[in-house]
Amino acid sequence: GGNYEGARLAGVPTGRVVLLTFTACGALTGLTAFLMLGYYGSASSDTGMGYELEVIAAAVVGGTVLTGGKGSVLGTLLGALLIKTIDQGIVILKIDQSYSRIIVGSVIIFSVALDQFSTRWRRTTAGPKGVGA
Repeated sequence: GGNYEGARLAGVPTGRVVLLTFTACGALTGLTAFLMLGYYGSASSDTGMGYELEVIAAAVVGGTVLTGGKGSVLGTLLGALLIKTIDQGIVILKIDQSYSRIIVGSVIIFSVALDQFSTRWRRTTAGPKGVGA
């Protein structure tokens, strides 16, 4: 999570976790660079620019809350599949590519709104806690 001090006080070796996280991120970035170099046959420092929106959309559509604390890898994977399906649908239907970001942004807005609606719905239908039983 985002509470470094709380994790440290809970006994999590935060220094080791941070080091391993950055090491894994760097190793996966290097692996991705080698794969893209093999696929495209050249390297460029701006390869992958513009994918940020698709990555955020995949996470949000997959159920990850933007404020953190809730989400799953499987949900993000399913969100990525849905975003790529939408992207391929735009290509197949021969819709102008400039509308792609608008459509993906609309999907993000819809997902966040649906999450907020379902959270509020659960709060109102749960009733007061600790009453009855």
